[in-house]
Amino acid sequence: MSSSSSSMSSSSFAKRTLGQAHYFCKVDATLRYSSTPRNPGRPFLGCPKYKTEGLPYCKFFKWADSNQEIEFHLQEKNNDLLRREKEVEKMLDDVEKMKTELRKRVDEIEKRELVNYWTVMHLDRLLQK
Repeated sequence: MSSSSSSMSSSSFAKRTLGQAHYFCKVDATLRYSSTPRNPGRPFLGCPKYKTEGLPYCKFFKWADSNQEIEFHLQEKNNDLLRREKEVEKMLDDVEKMKTELRKRVDEIEKRELVNYWTVMHLDRLLQK
């Protein structure tokens, strides 16, 4: 695959954000697939701000070979797994907080029951006299 950047005006579909920084504007590159008659379905990297009305963009463009495409898909999967791992860690932390709160409530209930028991025992003794 050629590394030419002559198709700056190619249209695209199936945009995906990648974990690799842009060369010019430091924004994560986006993997896109050309929908032009000359390069149908050919993957390329581009600035996600390109052709965004009223916003500056850096005009970054590079054809992606199949190895790069696979690498970017793997990076995308890895980023997704890392995001999910953080979500699971937060959920586990929330569960631990709930367990701690439940233990406190159980302790409070047990203390009340103990006080009630001793109160009843004391009243019973007073009534027996």
